[in-house]
Amino acid sequence: MASFYKMGMAEALSANNHIAINRSFFGLRQTVKYTPTQSTVNLYAEDFSADDGAKLERLLELAPSQLEKEVKAHGKPGSVPLGPYRLEACVSEDRQFCALQLFHFVDFSYTPSTEPKFYEGKDAEQAAAII
Repeated sequence: MASFYKMGMAEALSANNHIAINRSFFGLRQTVKYTPTQSTVNLYAEDFSADDGAKLERLLELAPSQLEKEVKAHGKPGSVPLGPYRLEACVSEDRQFCALQLFHFVDFSYTPSTEPKFYEGKDAEQAAAII
């Protein structure tokens, strides 16, 4: 699981009204909650190859229902230990909230390839199919 404050999308996520960040143990541990359902949000960061990164970029432009159909038809992009693309994802345990953002490694740092995408309800369940 990724650390919240090390994620590139941390600022956008913390600005979301439906997200609460609780700090404990002297601020060293953070718990992220989706407030409408009080569900814990799990954080993920996975790297992808150039081909799969380009595929992810196209997938993230689709509507959630189309995204789910594409993933079912062609499979999920496969993650690699170290790649030029990184997908950061936040998914609530009840799958009623999902946030996705793709980054590309350029000039020794990850820069955003897409804007953060926030999904709730059924859209979140469908968008979480990519993970």
